[in-house]
Amino acid sequence: MPPPVYADTEETRYGAFLDLRLMARFLAYARPHRRWVVLSLLLLPVGILAQLGQPLLIRSAIDRHLTTGQMAGFELPVALLGLLLAVQFAAGYLQSLVQTELGQRVVKDLRLALFSRLIHLDAAYFAANASGRLTNRLTSDTEAVSQMVNAGLIALTGDILLLGSIGASMIALSPHLSLVTLGAIPIIVLITWGITRSMRLLQRRSRLLLASMASHLTESIEGHQVVRLFHRQERNREEFDRLNQVYLASTLRSHTLEATQFSFVEATSTLTIAGLFWYGGTMAGGDEVTIGTLVAFIDYIRRLFFPIRDLSSKYTTMQAAMTALERIFALLDTRAAIVSPEAGNALPVVRPVRGAVRYAGVVFGYGQGLVLPRLDLEIAAGERVAVVGPTGAGKSSLIRLLNRTYDPERGEISIDGVPIKRMPLPELRRLVGVVPQETTLFAGTIAENITLNDPGVTRRAMEEAAARTGADRMIAAHPGGFDFRLTERGGNLSSGERQLLGFTRVLAFDPRILVMDEATSAVDAMTERHLQAALAVLLNGRTALIVAHRLSTVLIADRILVLSRGRIVESGDHRTLLAAGGLYARLHALQLERPPSPGQAPGENGTARDRTSRP
Repeated sequence: MPPPVYADTEETRYGAFLDLRLMARFLAYARPHRRWVVLSLLLLPVGILAQLGQPLLIRSAIDRHLTTGQMAGFELPVALLGLLLAVQFAAGYLQSLVQTELGQRVVKDLRLALFSRLIHLDAAYFAANASGRLTNRLTSDTEAVSQMVNAGLIALTGDILLLGSIGASMIALSPHLSLVTLGAIPIIVLITWGITRSMRLLQRRSRLLLASMASHLTESIEGHQVVRLFHRQERNREEFDRLNQVYLASTLRSHTLEATQFSFVEATSTLTIAGLFWYGGTMAGGDEVTIGTLVAFIDYIRRLFFPIRDLSSKYTTMQAAMTALERIFALLDTRAAIVSPEAGNALPVVRPVRGAVRYAGVVFGYGQGLVLPRLDLEIAAGERVAVVGPTGAGKSSLIRLLNRTYDPERGEISIDGVPIKRMPLPELRRLVGVVPQETTLFAGTIAENITLNDPGVTRRAMEEAAARTGADRMIAAHPGGFDFRLTERGGNLSSGERQLLGFTRVLAFDPRILVMDEATSAVDAMTERHLQAALAVLLNGRTALIVAHRLSTVLIADRILVLSRGRIVESGDHRTLLAAGGLYARLHALQLERPPSPGQAPGENGTARDRTSRP
């Protein structure tokens, strides 16, 4: 059974050869490079005229010199033929260079536009779209557009002009012979059209499979640790091989049809030439058809059938480009759901920022039921609030709303009384610093990963932040210190070192409000001790909203909120919540793997309390 092909990524079922709406939008990207378009179009007639003149020179050389034996002046048509061949070569060479230049320049602009759109889209879009398929927009789709420019659109225009010019020249030479030649063209066009339609379906199938392989490859690379740890290498190889085999079969069928069409055109052209010899032989010796005219016609037939033979490949190129353009423009038309307010509606935060946070009637879900049915919460300026609860209680959703990673469906969140929806996004995200469970690092130096090349973060601020979190000692241990180059995702650092750099990064940006999402849960106890010291520095003087399961992190909070099914069911400090014997006490006991005995509040008169209840 073949693996699934994901239809959500692909093709509009185009019946038309060109979508004028898409082409009009594409030409807008080509407009800044119009001088290359003009130069390419100007070269077309030069190459066409050079081709049209060659059979006429051959006719003249045969009829005036070779058949009559008068060789005086024979050098002239030979020299002119050589000149036309040189002009054809030069025009074709320049045409290829210009079209490649044009295609690459347009694709460069498209890639930049796509990348700019992608990085401004919100989290919900990336959650709904696989990264491998998004990457295809910037790679295979833009390459398909480049192929349209290089070997499709302008080349097709040249082929149409060449066919028309050859047809007119043949009629001018001999209307009778033209009937023999041009009579075969409708048959060739009909057969080619039928083959091309079948090829289009196969090409579409191949592109779907290619997108699926890209997605599978991306997942295997990103999840390489899981693949190794669970011995999935052979299974993943088999799944990829199945996709690869189906892609191979689809591609081979497409190439078989292309070879059939190519061979059919070649055979038809040979039969046409044979018919031309027969018909021309019966007319040879007259005034209209001479040996030179017959040879010129054969040369014209060769030039006539060449673009017809390539029609299927050009058609496929155009269809692939139309599909790619629709996918490209669909992404470019996607608007981020979370944007800065319009200038007239924006409200700046009053300076100095105190950092008081308020959730008022906040309702939120991810499209499949509500995660937060209705939430009301106030956090005082400088207060440290920890949020605990079982998986799925809405803890991460609560903090994602604060910096507008997502927006609530109803209700309002405000900072110092200013609704965050009315704050410019750059200002809001400067106010709210986030330390995730796993810090994302990029290929580059440690300094670049701390400052993110933000001009607002100076070298001095970076070094001071590193000194305060204690990261400076770790950084100094690496060759080059701050200039030590990290591999992709910081693969040459330990998890604790990556997280310590994350703390340092947030401190260097100096936010007034700190959000932590299980920031110390992915490290060992010894590393956590170092991170706790950095965390104390990071929390100093800031409002903090902390999602945590580890008690060492919860105990530093001024207040602990217990969430269950999106509602705050308990609130208080560690001692009070333990004494209440509610959900927090049960979570506390489960974490210590020591369930309370009947009639005894968790943590009372036991070792667990002695180890954990001291703030």
